Amino acid sequence: MGNRAVFLLHEQGESYYFTAHHGANALSPLLRLTQAKQLQEQLPQPQSIAHIFEHLDYDGKYQPERLQDSDMFFQAISLPEMKVCLKDFQNRSNFEMRFIIDLDRNDFQMTYNPNCPWYRTMGSFTIDLDVGIDNVKKLLAHAEERNIKDFGRLLTIYENSTGLADKLESARGYMRFEEYLDSPQAEEDRRRYRELIDRQAEPDEEEMEER
Repeated sequence: MGNRAVFLLHEQGESYYFTAHHGANALSPLLRLTQAKQLQEQLPQPQSIAHIFEHLDYDGKYQPERLQDSDMFFQAISLPEMKVCLKDFQNRSNFEMRFIIDLDRNDFQMTYNPNCPWYRTMGSFTIDLDVGIDNVKKLLAHAEERNIKDFGRLLTIYENSTGLADKLESARGYMRFEEYLDSPQAEEDRRRYRELIDRQAEPDEEEMEER
């Protein structure tokens, strides 16, 4: 099923739109942007970040001829398609996160979809792009020193270092609380509590005789 995300990229006064089937996490957008900027310096012909995004595979390599969609990180979409995705993000949980990468304003925003119970309390976060890229470069240097290649481990380190791990755990706790409130166990607990209150409110026989 994946963890789908929607991306808005602003570059040189133009807007570009993408989806990613496995992009709904805090690290992927900045990691892919870092990779794209490195490729931008290496490619023989000048290319925009938007162009590189469309040709970026899951290994962070540039594919001049796109592979099949399942092997590419981003899928470019049109403005009408983007509007449909954003409406879906607002009302449903098919897209777990939304990212805005604004190269013109050096701004990065990520928003967790509150329609996803596990993200209900997360909200949005905004940082300067250059700060985010610098953090990713430090993470990659740390990973190279310790021979860490697994993305899941990198994501864990990133979430711990940015404080997102605590916020995510709090959101999961809130989700578990919501699930409990709607559970048969909660209904049974409420029933027992009402019975206890009713018993406390009724005077026992000895109290009645004394009166």
